[in-house]
Amino acid sequence: MKAINPVKLIFLSFLIWIFFYTQVPIEYLYEGNITFPLIVLLLYVLSFLIGVISLKAGSIALPKPLPLKKIKQITGLFFFMGALGVLLKVYAGFYNSGIYSSDNIFEQRLQNMGKELTGGAVGAFSSMLYPFAFLALLLAIYHFKSFKKVSLLTISFFGIYPIIETFFMGGRTTIALLGTTLLFVTFASYLKNTAFPVLKFKILKIKLLTLPKFLLKRKIIIPLITVVILFIYYSISVLDNRLTRFNYGDGVFIVWERKDYKWVKFDDEFKEEYFKYSAKDKAKTLGLLNLKHYFVHGVFEFVRLVNDLDKVSGYYYGQYQFNVFFKFFKMLGLPLKSFGELSTIVKRQAVYQTFWGPFYIDFGIFGIVIAFFWGRFVKRVYIKAKMGSTPHVIFYGYLATVIVTSFYINFLMGSSSYFLFAFLISLAVFKYWPPNLKFVADWEQ
Repeated sequence: MKAINPVKLIFLSFLIWIFFYTQVPIEYLYEGNITFPLIVLLLYVLSFLIGVISLKAGSIALPKPLPLKKIKQITGLFFFMGALGVLLKVYAGFYNSGIYSSDNIFEQRLQNMGKELTGGAVGAFSSMLYPFAFLALLLAIYHFKSFKKVSLLTISFFGIYPIIETFFMGGRTTIALLGTTLLFVTFASYLKNTAFPVLKFKILKIKLLTLPKFLLKRKIIIPLITVVILFIYYSISVLDNRLTRFNYGDGVFIVWERKDYKWVKFDDEFKEEYFKYSAKDKAKTLGLLNLKHYFVHGVFEFVRLVNDLDKVSGYYYGQYQFNVFFKFFKMLGLPLKSFGELSTIVKRQAVYQTFWGPFYIDFGIFGIVIAFFWGRFVKRVYIKAKMGSTPHVIFYGYLATVIVTSFYINFLMGSSSYFLFAFLISLAVFKYWPPNLKFVADWEQ
């Protein structure tokens, strides 16, 4: 199975960052020395790359081929778990958190953001289960030839729930995470099930990407471009609604340039042009600028983070990064810190500090060692995905998304961790599922 090497993915992530950095009419400000934070960031990335390179393909045992019967059974199990989680999550949204019964979804979301366990025990339990519906969808896509069309539609209905929920609540990150993961797995599925010529993209004689030529056909390009345009306009609408909610108006630059908020300086010519636009064009301009800012600001926020923290040896050793799991145990009565308490260590909240920011909060400079073993773990999944192991193919679709966005955001944080948990559980399920189990799911065509 063809898969993009993690080294190339992180290189691609950096190229995308460079591209958008040249597009934003913004100067990012910070206090303190920029040298030490950038050295730490560089060491994190280099340690990850060394970890990837240090693990040789020959040292990985060839995974045993999985019978199609076993794959269908596990898909059925994940679908049942995920569908139950979706139904419970909808119930919690109506009767516990109130997000689905609220007259103003955005206002209710703001209120819930400062609270712990707004969905109660039902919400916590559903959060652990509903990602399995998405896993079932990935499995069905990867083996789409082996499933009935009705079964594919049923799995898809529950599998895309996280995307629908995020859209309903006016969010974007989960849409980006799951949408990109779907693209990676769909691409792997086509490579597995279809033979076609490919295009090779190189930079300085280094092969960066290999893509099938069918992607250049109108029936593929037009839907992809349409989805991208719709997402851009959706993002513009989200930002416009938020600015309207806070009544910023034309004073938005004054707000964003405040030191304790965006902490940026806009180009004067850009601001002069902006004030000449109509209200519609202003919303469009700010929406596009905000999208570019999402790609760029993480590196500078990492610099600010390192300069703001007193300790370089780390603070929470995993509890900040994977708080959603600690939150689950906190619900059981264990004396653990809430995310609100953990967040007090961070001077600038609700910003992205690249993939490595949470690592630095938890482990400080010792995160460099963690990055090495993270690289080896990713490489192991990558190699097994190339060997055609079904659970590793779908898992690597998720990991590839995490890596290609590593210069902007940490997709292992927050609710995204529930999907990481589901993928890790899936590896164990595939490994230990009884080979002679008689149960057969009626998924065949």
